[in-house]
Amino acid sequence: ESDSESSSSESDSESSSSDGGSSSDSSSSSGSTSSSSEGSSDSGESDESESNSNSNSDSSSDGDGLAFSASRKKKKVKKSTQLEKIKAAAKAAKSNKLKVRGKQKHSSEERKVRKATQTINKKKEMCSDQGSVEAKCKRKQAPTVRALTASEVRKILAEDDVNDNSASFSWVRRSTRQPSRSAVNAPNVRAVVQKLGMNDPDMVVFKCKKYLSDPDTPSVIVDRMLDALEGNTNCQALYIQNFNQGMKDEQVLHLLRILQQPSCKIWCLNIGETYNVKRRTWAQFTSGLKKTKITHMYASEHTISSAMKEKIRETIRNNRKKHDMHINPDNLEVIVQCTHCWWNPINARVLQPYVKQRGYEYILFDKVAQGAKDVMTDKDRI
Repeated sequence: ESDSESSSSESDSESSSSDGGSSSDSSSSSGSTSSSSEGSSDSGESDESESNSNSNSDSSSDGDGLAFSASRKKKKVKKSTQLEKIKAAAKAAKSNKLKVRGKQKHSSEERKVRKATQTINKKKEMCSDQGSVEAKCKRKQAPTVRALTASEVRKILAEDDVNDNSASFSWVRRSTRQPSRSAVNAPNVRAVVQKLGMNDPDMVVFKCKKYLSDPDTPSVIVDRMLDALEGNTNCQALYIQNFNQGMKDEQVLHLLRILQQPSCKIWCLNIGETYNVKRRTWAQFTSGLKKTKITHMYASEHTISSAMKEKIRETIRNNRKKHDMHINPDNLEVIVQCTHCWWNPINARVLQPYVKQRGYEYILFDKVAQGAKDVMTDKDRI
């Protein structure tokens, strides 16, 4: 009985559960249908609201755009008006400045004109005041004298000659002062010039001190002697030393031109004790010796530099290749007279046999005759 009751109770519970399940199913289905219908209705409402909102938003955006464009136009108009005002103000300022400058220019020009008129008026007043005085002075002044012409002068002189019967001395010759000009006509100077011009045998070894012993011989006489030497063709040795006043830059350069002539035969030169010659002139003389025949020479060491002396000695050594007048035995009579040089030509080895043969050997041992440095020699013997 208990089992049957339990089974019956179970069957009842199952049926009730089944009934409850079916009822729950039905309720759920109905709920779902209702919810779906509600959802569809909600979705429709939301679509409508969205469309309404979109339409509202579009209309509002169009209104905002028109307002923005209107405001921009207003701003542009304001800016353009402001720019126009600024430009107008700038033009007005420029015109004011130009007006002020024009006024200043006009004022300065007016001042200048006023000053000019004032000065002119003052000058006019001064001239008017002085006019009477000047007129009086002109009246008192003598009339201007016109210069006579050459024909008028001749007429006057001719009338004087006719009236006085004497020669007219209207032109007077004025003498020009030339110091020592008269000394050129001295007998000793004229003799030297004549001998040089005639190629006298005494001029082969020309020692100027024999004819012009004064150390203060002026340059005029030295120039005259050099002019005569320029045309000479037989002089081989020239001793023109110790002319302190007469031998200067111009004379040294003149001598160089003579030595450079092809017709000149001078190969021995003594130009010592020449103190009034510039260093530049000595340099020109040194370089010009290359175009001469000078092979033996002497110049004072205290008038030229040691370097210049060495250059001269080198030049004259090279010149010994140009000719043989300094070593030719036939020219021995001239060679033995060429002393008082840095190196005398009589000391050449080639000439020693000829020197002994002709009896000139004593000169080799005579230091005074050769003008050795350590021996005091008389200048008149040179």
